[in-house]
Amino acid sequence: MWLTTTARVFLADLDTAARLDGRQPGPGDGDREQRLTAAGLLVDAQRDEAAEVLAANRAAARDRRIREFVVMPSAYCNMGCGYCGQRHERSLLHSGHRAALIERADRAVGSGRYDALAVRWFGGEPLMAYAVLRDLSRSFTASADAAGVRYSARLVTNGVLLDVRKLRTLHRECRVERIEVTLDGPAAAHDAGRPLKRGGGSFHQIVGVLAAALAEPELAGLRFVVRTNVGVHNAELAEPFAAALAGAGLAHDRVVCYPAPIHSWGNDVTDMAVSRRAMADAELAWFAAYRRHGLRFSLLPSAPRPVVCAATTRHSEVAAPDGRIYSCTEQPLVPGVSDDHLGRLSTLDPAELRPTGAFDDWYDTVDAGATACRDCAILPVCGGACPKLWREGMPPCPALRDNVHRRLDLYAGAAGCTPLPVGS
Repeated sequence: MWLTTTARVFLADLDTAARLDGRQPGPGDGDREQRLTAAGLLVDAQRDEAAEVLAANRAAARDRRIREFVVMPSAYCNMGCGYCGQRHERSLLHSGHRAALIERADRAVGSGRYDALAVRWFGGEPLMAYAVLRDLSRSFTASADAAGVRYSARLVTNGVLLDVRKLRTLHRECRVERIEVTLDGPAAAHDAGRPLKRGGGSFHQIVGVLAAALAEPELAGLRFVVRTNVGVHNAELAEPFAAALAGAGLAHDRVVCYPAPIHSWGNDVTDMAVSRRAMADAELAWFAAYRRHGLRFSLLPSAPRPVVCAATTRHSEVAAPDGRIYSCTEQPLVPGVSDDHLGRLSTLDPAELRPTGAFDDWYDTVDAGATACRDCAILPVCGGACPKLWREGMPPCPALRDNVHRRLDLYAGAAGCTPLPVGS
């Protein structure tokens, strides 16, 4: 049993399972009832658990103690992925905009309002502006240290420009703790689906750098996430992909893998994307391949998701390369929505939060029943997935909604349980 309000998994005996799914009317054993109630598994039928979850989510978004900046230092990317919805150009976050962003971060951490400053480097390809990233990191870390708040940084990159020397700088100087790279299958599939604009492939180069980083003692605190964008071109390639990563030495505690469906950023990906039902099947195949080859992955979300994304809290903002401020990472550089900015670094009051965005009322929207989320059992760990896609009429329900029971079967099997015969 998986309690999504806490993301805890419970192994229960058959009598308890029968009590919880209604096959055994209660109340029964008093001690058992008390334990189930204390765990949150047994609740009063009159309780509106969805309302409680949404109230907690509103409070988390409103009262957040982490100030987050998603920073896009470059508008360019050196890859030409067919499913990408961004339009790239050779421009960087210039010095005036950097100074304004530094002041916003400095005012935030100096306000006494926050316990931590979190920075997510995003793009385009952020390493196309490596010098800008280092310059901003020096200021961000100095501000956080002077204010006595925690500092954390993550980097989302295609990985092409990484090398061990850069990784040392990113980790030790820029204090990047986690790096997410995208590998879209084994070498041939990845190189065909994510070609370099200059020509050629990148799979072996990226995998080689990750393997070298894992062997570098100075990088022992750096973690990696390997994302695979799954579409019709690679959905069936889980086995050779997992074998390739394991063969390169990436079956390691500091490397976590996950598959994600290709989805529209406003562009047409009809010929590339798989259906939600197909993705539900594909996910299980990828998980099975990961497990066979010793790769680390998360079978189930391990924590609730009270703040679904940056777009639902004013304590997070996205700084685009042209100095415009957004709430959503899928708006900058995207034709048709890039004009939906909330202001400019050059004119916003550095002491104030970003202006209210289109999705800051997200939890009210869900509570009003405008989406299918309110009555969904996975709401606490999903949060609605993507407010932008819901508003665009493309429900982003994750494959988890369709394969959760099969995931729980895998979980139970890993815990040593055996399935009952049908009809038991």
